[in-house]
Amino acid sequence: MATSKTLTINDDSGFLAIANSDNYKSFVGENWEYHQLIKHFIDQMNNNNLIIWATGLENKWTINFSDRQSNNKSFREFSKGIRVTNGQLSLTNYEDLTMAAQFEDAKIPAYHNKDLFVQVENGSYNIIVRQLFDSSKSEISDSADFEVVIQKVNTANSEQIDKVFWLTE
Repeated sequence: MATSKTLTINDDSGFLAIANSDNYKSFVGENWEYHQLIKHFIDQMNNNNLIIWATGLENKWTINFSDRQSNNKSFREFSKGIRVTNGQLSLTNYEDLTMAAQFEDAKIPAYHNKDLFVQVENGSYNIIVRQLFDSSKSEISDSADFEVVIQKVNTANSEQIDKVFWLTE
């Protein structure tokens, strides 16, 4: 990724995600339950097809994608590997993920979010997600809310995770 790109997405449930829509297996079942869905998300993250995190609030979010970290101070951050196989990473939300989980013919990205993607070469990447505001204070920044740093690597991080990032239950 040679330049930065800023995207805006509505979030009515407090979760955002980045997906390799080419490899992401979306369908869980017509009558999935919450714990099944979370396990599915974790499995897809461990297969380097998805990165999902809890935002702490519901909002309309601005996310800046770049190949370099800014000098902005982050409230919290994490990193996770992902593979790209179709030249892009899609930005999505919980609402789209749950529709795709329930209906076999629904895919990511959802039609209304089809333009929310960044173009990157196929390969393995380390993704750093940086939250630039303190969600406990309900303070939303005037600029980007999240920063996503996309760094190409030789092999995607195979570290296994056991929960959705920043999800407290």
